[in-house]
Amino acid sequence: MRKALAVVFLCTLPASAETAADDARLSCRRESAPGRVLCELEVEVPRGRLAWADALVVGTPGFARALRTRVGPRSATGGTPRRLRLPLALAATSTGAGELVVRARYVACEPGAGGRELCSPHARSVSARVEVGPSS
Repeated sequence: MRKALAVVFLCTLPASAETAADDARLSCRRESAPGRVLCELEVEVPRGRLAWADALVVGTPGFARALRTRVGPRSATGGTPRRLRLPLALAATSTGAGELVVRARYVACEPGAGGRELCSPHARSVSARVEVGPSS
């Protein structure tokens, strides 16, 4: 009888993985009536390259729900080696105002010693105001 050995590694991001406030920006377009609300998460690294990014919707206002709770890099628009834009959409069932909260996750890579690239994971929560209805 063979015995299997299971090894589990638990990884936590170091405090430095929470990065500066300007690496991820979230914005939502104001809509005059219920329906689709378009938002955009922009992730940008100051140097090196952006290897990967995604967006996890972690909070929506009560009057609007996310059409997708995770948006990956294949949905990206307007990318450069250092920047990626991820489109997000909400379905608003009524008028109102509230906050959309998204967890931006990405991997940034920089040239290292000996020609090797050094990559590190980053994650940060960002939020944007969602407004549906006539301007007050």
